This record gives sequence, structure tokens and C-alpha cells, in this order.
Amino acid sequence: MNLMHNPEAVVTIKREKRKVRTRRATPDERSRLWPLLTTMFHGYDDYSKKTKREIPVVLLEPST
Repeated sequence: MNLMHNPEAVVTIKREKRKVRTRRATPDERSRLWPLLTTMFHGYDDYSKKTKREIPVVLLEPST
């Protein structure tokens, strides 16, 4: 699924399905969140060093 093209999605959290709307983090949000993500998921930091593109941070917001 291409979330940039269709930002509506359904995720499962603790066996409960929830409708969400996705959006790309703003530059300020990304600069705050990226260090947290690479601390939790070490592979992201390694991958980001091997590519020239910026890896997007996608946020999920509740949808009705």
C-alpha cells in the first residue's frame, strides 16, 4: 500500500483493529523522533547511512 497516495489504513494493536490516517512527519517532528526511533530500532540508523535518501517518518493518527 502506498500511504502517500492513500493515507487511510487499518492497524492492529493488541488484537484490536483501528482506522488511522497517516501523514509524513514535519521536519521538526522528524528531527525530534528520528533519534528515538534509531535507539529502538538500530537497523534504521545503519540503513540511513547506506542510502542517500531521507527515510521518512510516518505518523498514525486516529481516523473516524
